[in-house]
Amino acid sequence: MQAICENMVVEWISSASEDRHLERILWISPSNDVVFSIAMEDDKAFPLMKTYLEYVAGFESNLCKFVEWINGNIPLLDQGINDVYLSLRDKSWDAIKEIVLDEPACFDKNFRGSRVRESQEQTGLHKSTIYRYLRRYWQGGKMKNALLPHFNNSGSYGTERLPGDVKRGRPRKFEDEPVGVNIDEETKQLLRSGIRLFYNNKQKAPLKHAFQKTLEKFFATGFRQDGQALVPILPPPEKLPSFGQYRYWFRKEMNLEDTLKSRLGEKRYALDYRPILGSSTIESFGPGSRFQIDATVADVYLVSEYRREWIIGRPIIYIVIDVFSRYIAGIYIGLEGPSWIGAMMALANTTTDKVKFCAQYGIEIYPEEWVSSHLPQKLTADRGELEGEKPSHLIDVLGVDVENAPPYRADWKGIVEQQFRLANLRSIQFIPGAIKERYRERGQRDYRLDAKLTLREFTKIMIQTVLYHNNDHHMLWYDRNEFMVADEVPPIPRDLWHWGIINRNGRLKKQPEHIVKLNLMYQGEATVTAAGIQFKGMHYSCELAMREQWFVKARAGKTWRVKVCYDPRSTNEIYLWLDEGHLFESCILLEREERYLNKRIEEVEDLHEIERYQGRHQEVNNMLSKIELDAQTKAIVDEATKKTDAAILQSEESNSKRVKGTRQRRSNEKASNREQEAFQLSEKVSTPSNPTNNVVPLKRDDKAEIKQVYVPPADKLSKIKAYLLEDGDDE
Repeated sequence: MQAICENMVVEWISSASEDRHLERILWISPSNDVVFSIAMEDDKAFPLMKTYLEYVAGFESNLCKFVEWINGNIPLLDQGINDVYLSLRDKSWDAIKEIVLDEPACFDKNFRGSRVRESQEQTGLHKSTIYRYLRRYWQGGKMKNALLPHFNNSGSYGTERLPGDVKRGRPRKFEDEPVGVNIDEETKQLLRSGIRLFYNNKQKAPLKHAFQKTLEKFFATGFRQDGQALVPILPPPEKLPSFGQYRYWFRKEMNLEDTLKSRLGEKRYALDYRPILGSSTIESFGPGSRFQIDATVADVYLVSEYRREWIIGRPIIYIVIDVFSRYIAGIYIGLEGPSWIGAMMALANTTTDKVKFCAQYGIEIYPEEWVSSHLPQKLTADRGELEGEKPSHLIDVLGVDVENAPPYRADWKGIVEQQFRLANLRSIQFIPGAIKERYRERGQRDYRLDAKLTLREFTKIMIQTVLYHNNDHHMLWYDRNEFMVADEVPPIPRDLWHWGIINRNGRLKKQPEHIVKLNLMYQGEATVTAAGIQFKGMHYSCELAMREQWFVKARAGKTWRVKVCYDPRSTNEIYLWLDEGHLFESCILLEREERYLNKRIEEVEDLHEIERYQGRHQEVNNMLSKIELDAQTKAIVDEATKKTDAAILQSEESNSKRVKGTRQRRSNEKASNREQEAFQLSEKVSTPSNPTNNVVPLKRDDKAEIKQVYVPPADKLSKIKAYLLEDGDDE
């Protein structure tokens, strides 16, 4: 809700009727509890007292609204005013100035009556004249010129003629052309209602359609049935207002602001049609007075760092820019967002040493090519990322005042919004995979298939774009003040920044880099395990953990969680949060996690997600293969069980006898396997004199069946004999 101020005109809307009531606010108490106002269209009005909360409730429930009020009878300049009129004005002012200057006492009835009587005695004017002067002064906005005589109303220019028998307006060109009707007050009210109902709405109907609907609703004399339809019956054209008259009164009485708000909505009106009279630079005294931050989805598709045939979508661009100099103080390019982590990374980048930052991407710059490494005094942002409890560290620890723009009001961040357009014009539209048009025609090639750049390569392009903007972009439209003109400062962001540092210092904030990062970086929890400090599927180690034997304790006991901060742009390190944020310990990625080295957190998460997706894809095939394996195993087991059970049943051996001698039988089986498994590179022919296998029958007892026993070489014959004797053989 807009703040309530003196001299504002408020329109109260009655919910039961279409009547409106206009009043001007005359005085507001310093404690914002009492408000005095006066009716605008009442010739006998006096100031009335209301409570401030009454207005607040009225605005919140849409029972009242502020209206723009211009009184054409009150000239704003004394030049050109007749001296006689000025003399009459001064005479009227002298009669009431001692009354109106004593606020708020003059709004009290008893006090005002006594002072009016004193003015009567001094001036000799009638009290009704003095009261008329008071009303004109208060209703005219407490302006002295409101007391000027209204002689300019004499004459007939601009006044509406009363309708009579003769048709007003231009004569008709043809005799048979409908003459039409004179628009009286009743007809005018019907036309107003038609405009309000059929034109000032979200359907955005053309004026011709609204005119037709107005005639159908307010001028129809009856209906005729045509099949299932009821068709309105209209009078002849000479008894109806014409479309020209409808359009004339629409333009004459149209409130363009109300019409645009009704057809487009408050938000669209504020964004596209609100008068642009201010300047963002005026709100910024020097470098660091105000930064603007915003994000957009880049109009280009990228490929994966791991496998270039994978398309990973469009990246997010964050830009932090200084309002005073248009100097880009920080950027962030990633796949996360627009979100809190993206905004925090962009703000962290504003305090980062830009030489080191560019070196991470293989770009060598001099310190003077990108000098900003500070935090601002104020930060203008969207309501999304920097709203709620998350930016508390910015306000409480780092001392940055966060201001959030209203929803759908991108114009509050017009400077940073303009940078997105410039970045697209300078670089992005020429990159393979860029979106040329929002909507592709049928048969047109899919621009996503043209993607060639990875996230790292696209970031390098954006860094080069920022360096060009900061050091070489000549802003012809920049409004330099008189001091800049005198110092011959060119409108280049770098030169404006340096000039502001020298002449408008005291706004930039400098904090230790690790304090800024710990408070701005995304925070999370890692798990201390025997395999290392596990974070997002990666494992790290640090000197503190080795010194205090964390991994030994984790293996001997239980794992535990620790608070960490991390930079999504690099997987090489994470940081343990120590001493409530005043200290930190760097944790290095373990060597066995080499595949994650020099990657971004987003890329690792994408890799894990893709691997999980591929794993889910293989689950069905794995299950089918396992089913086949189980079926084959069961078939073999069933067949073996059947044969073994038959052999056991045939031998009729006891369980103890089957178990006894297992060691020797294993040895015999091993010897047999060795003979069969031995490598033989030459082919040997089996002859009667040199048989390959020697088998002799052995008799165990009378009831035992004759078995074929393998006869090993002579050096093992003694062992077989001992085995047979152990089992009770006679031979």
